Amino acid sequence: MRKCKGESDRTRQRLLDAAEQVFSDKGYGAAALEEVADLAGLTRGSIYWHFRGKPDLLGAVIDRARLPWDELPRRADADGVSDISELAEGMAEGIKLTVADPHLRRVSLILLQGSGPPAQRRRTLLRLRRIQARLCRYLLTVIEGEQPGVSAAAHNSQLARHISTFMLGALYEALMLDAPVDSQRVGRDVRDFILGLPKATG
Repeated sequence: MRKCKGESDRTRQRLLDAAEQVFSDKGYGAAALEEVADLAGLTRGSIYWHFRGKPDLLGAVIDRARLPWDELPRRADADGVSDISELAEGMAEGIKLTVADPHLRRVSLILLQGSGPPAQRRRTLLRLRRIQARLCRYLLTVIEGEQPGVSAAAHNSQLARHISTFMLGALYEALMLDAPVDSQRVGRDVRDFILGLPKATG
């Protein structure tokens, strides 16, 4: 029984690896399950043994990924972030790692494409919003320490929107350029962007 479960888990991972590659290369809409099965060296029937269909397969590909944006807020909560420069360096390294690692690169492209049917797109959006909320929480702590005029209550949603847009734009540009990332330059850009945010008044 244990051997069968191990074989089943390995088959599932092969399918996820293949689906990640096909969805990233062709996009969800153009990807065919036959292509996924062929790349995995398995049959289409094996996909339906492990997944309910194409949307479920896409969801599993995204759910298994552990992106820097998932870990960065948790790491910051555990270790503490002392200043904006340290925070910016962590974000820049996250972009650099995402572009350099083939697995992270593929999953990030899938996420940024907003692939899948409406239910899956909602799941993706909720995941991005959870990451955004964690980022915003500790960003505000650091920013308030260096810029006392910034009000967490007044700027919470605005700050999250600004920073998420900036970071997603920087990540998208890096992915599209398909070139090594200058993490020091990105770190400076992030720091300058955060320091340039308007302070609260009143």
